[in-house]
Amino acid sequence: MLQRKNQETADFISRISRAYPALAALAHSSLLKNGYALVASAGLTSVLGLVFWGLASRFYSPEQVGLGAALISTMLALGNISQLNMGNFLNRYLPASEKDSAVRLVLWAYALAVAAAAFLSTLAIIFISSVTPELSFLREQPVSAAAFVVATIAWTLFALQDSVLAGLRRATVVPIENAVFAVAKLLLLALFAGSSILGAGLYAAWILPLPLLLAGINWLIFIRFLPRHRTSGDAQKPDRQALTRYFGWDYLGTLASMTAMGIAPLIVLHYGGSANLAVYYISWEIVYGVYLISRSMGVSLLAEIAFDKTKLHRLAVDALIYTVAPLAGVVFVLLIAAPLLLSVLGMNASGTNSTLLRLFAISCLPWSVVTLILAVARATGRTQVVALAQVVTLAVVLGIGTPLVVVHGAVGMAAAWFIAHSITAVGLLTDLSRRLGPSGRIDLTLRLLSSLARIWSNIAPRRHSSPPLDASIASFCAATGLEAPDPQTVREFYRESDVRTGMFRTAGPPAELLVFKASTSPEGHRAVTRHIKSSQELAANAALGQLDFAVSTIVASSIDASGARLAERALPGEDGRSIFAKSEQYLAALTQAVDAIHTMHSRTATKRVINEGWLDGWLHFGSDTVCASHSPLLGEPGRAEALAVFQAQQSHFWNGRSLPLGLGHGDFAPGNLLYTIGPDETDVRLSAIIDWETATEDTPPGLDAMFLLLTARAARSGEDLGFVIRRLLEAPLLTPEEMTAMEPMRATLEESYGALSDPAVLRALCGFAWWHHIATNLTKSSCFADKALWLAVNIDLVLAWYGGKVSVAPHTLAVGCLRRQKGSASATSPHPVPVGSTRKA
Repeated sequence: MLQRKNQETADFISRISRAYPALAALAHSSLLKNGYALVASAGLTSVLGLVFWGLASRFYSPEQVGLGAALISTMLALGNISQLNMGNFLNRYLPASEKDSAVRLVLWAYALAVAAAAFLSTLAIIFISSVTPELSFLREQPVSAAAFVVATIAWTLFALQDSVLAGLRRATVVPIENAVFAVAKLLLLALFAGSSILGAGLYAAWILPLPLLLAGINWLIFIRFLPRHRTSGDAQKPDRQALTRYFGWDYLGTLASMTAMGIAPLIVLHYGGSANLAVYYISWEIVYGVYLISRSMGVSLLAEIAFDKTKLHRLAVDALIYTVAPLAGVVFVLLIAAPLLLSVLGMNASGTNSTLLRLFAISCLPWSVVTLILAVARATGRTQVVALAQVVTLAVVLGIGTPLVVVHGAVGMAAAWFIAHSITAVGLLTDLSRRLGPSGRIDLTLRLLSSLARIWSNIAPRRHSSPPLDASIASFCAATGLEAPDPQTVREFYRESDVRTGMFRTAGPPAELLVFKASTSPEGHRAVTRHIKSSQELAANAALGQLDFAVSTIVASSIDASGARLAERALPGEDGRSIFAKSEQYLAALTQAVDAIHTMHSRTATKRVINEGWLDGWLHFGSDTVCASHSPLLGEPGRAEALAVFQAQQSHFWNGRSLPLGLGHGDFAPGNLLYTIGPDETDVRLSAIIDWETATEDTPPGLDAMFLLLTARAARSGEDLGFVIRRLLEAPLLTPEEMTAMEPMRATLEESYGALSDPAVLRALCGFAWWHHIATNLTKSSCFADKALWLAVNIDLVLAWYGGKVSVAPHTLAVGCLRRQKGSASATSPHPVPVGSTRKA
């Protein structure tokens, strides 16, 4: 029964994912889940906060409301200061800390915050009567004073634990926590109506839920989350000097930001009067909630980059798109509805006041860019930039805002904020452009286009007009003598390909789960035919007996004028892409895959000297197709020049070498590997290698392994394969994990090529693996040749490194790619699914 329920749940999730791919993308992105959870928390807090104060004004006298507001605002101010900017510190260092270090980091942050809160709240009680005489009772009543100190400490920890959750990448708990807190406040507000507990019933309603929530959330943190906390494999133990430097610069920037926000309304009050301040304050409160969209995504971005820096480029681009898109929509609504919103809030909706709110709204756009760039700067340790940007913002707001307020009132300060954020954004973007250089700007443009294409494919997936696969499977089974398919089990995997792929279960008994493939073009016909031939050769090869894993087993096939079709046994195991995405399983999965392909290659290898005939079959295969493809990045002369350089370098490296040439998979990527998982999550076993239609019998050693490293990097970083290849060519270095995984074939590779630390060896293997991949894709399927973006990223971006000169500006490149891009996700996927690939059972 449990197995049936689990299957029903999996089927439901699968249907939802197919029907709403945008939701599926959200569910699988930790950046978006945590970012939007923090956005939801901020929005919920703002809305329920308005409800709280609205009810307070009804249930309590003006004197009680004023007293409670004074107590709460004082506590909040002290709590914000007492956090000592540890929130950004935790977001930066907690994700990449090992479990024991993470526990110590949280405890140290809590200890410092408690000490600061206790000291500052005690100091405030001593001197509060001279600043706010209405709160002098705190000094005169020891019980009230003690309660205020404890409440301030509790609030400080309550606020700081949200940063702990974000740093642990568990921010989805935050909106639940804040919703419980808000509802509890509202219930206690009604319960204590009219009372004067701790000076005001509404203050009691605010602080009494804190102890229970602190206990519950920290039980989750220390008992559930921290023991399960794992890094990406790049755990950090920064020295004290690095921690101090980060904290110092970041804290300076935060102080500058807090100073600007605190002094600006005082300037408005001094030069514009209380009426100007009222509309300024209300407009600021509205727009600050909008700003929290980018602030929340920035917190999530910082945590995700700190967790795994290999994903920096993809995360930064996705964060920008997923922040600016909803933010622009909210800003547009505010621009249109500013007078109505001010009227609802009881403010004068005059032209001046509406202009003030609109200026604030527009300023959110450059503010969001600044916020996200600073998140990346924090993640990469460039906290001097953080401090400089926020100090510049402070200087511009106060330096320009003061004279503008004198002349134009509160509108002048709103204009100052817009100018300050715009200047800072332009400065940061200029610095980014300078650091990237011409090639970096092209790279960034392509990344933006790739993310936009991926997002668009999730929002508006292509509709498939092909007839259902049921009839084709039924006729195939009848023609080949297979048991008839159970119609309820037929499922097609839609993708851009010249081969239709599906899965079905025979009616039986015994019922058997099979994968079905049918060609739809001459290219697809050749691919399926090759698949059939390769599988037959694998089954007949005596050298491949007694393997610890399974390979493709075809149970029926047909090849005729109408096309090529096959049914193969669905092998058990979990898709390698999901395994490689988990840091605790990555190394074991990678090592076993390298060992498996090395075993198959060594059992079938024969020593041969590389000559021109071999090079012609490998190095020049697909050249005409590649040259005939067009993308807006490289012109034809540039592409021809780069291709000539690439082929000359490769020929120089390979020609004349004596190498053991043997069986190669041809598309040895995580998606073609299946694994079984034991009771322990780290107990990973390779169970099958599938999709052998591009297999070759004269593959040089290490080629499949190199392609696996490249595609694994792409899968882990979420990048397109072209970016990964270009980066390895620029910095030819394997990670410690990759070097460990290559150990099973190290002796063979060193005998054949030399040390794996040699840049020439890595570049040669990387370039050769890349060429085989793109040439095979272009020659076996027609779906890639018209994809301008796929061609630009996966071919021309790499060729440009070999000497091709980019002859186009970034904006022209963007227009060209968007004009010629016809496709879907497969056109920009990190590793385009090979023709004939199957989804795994």
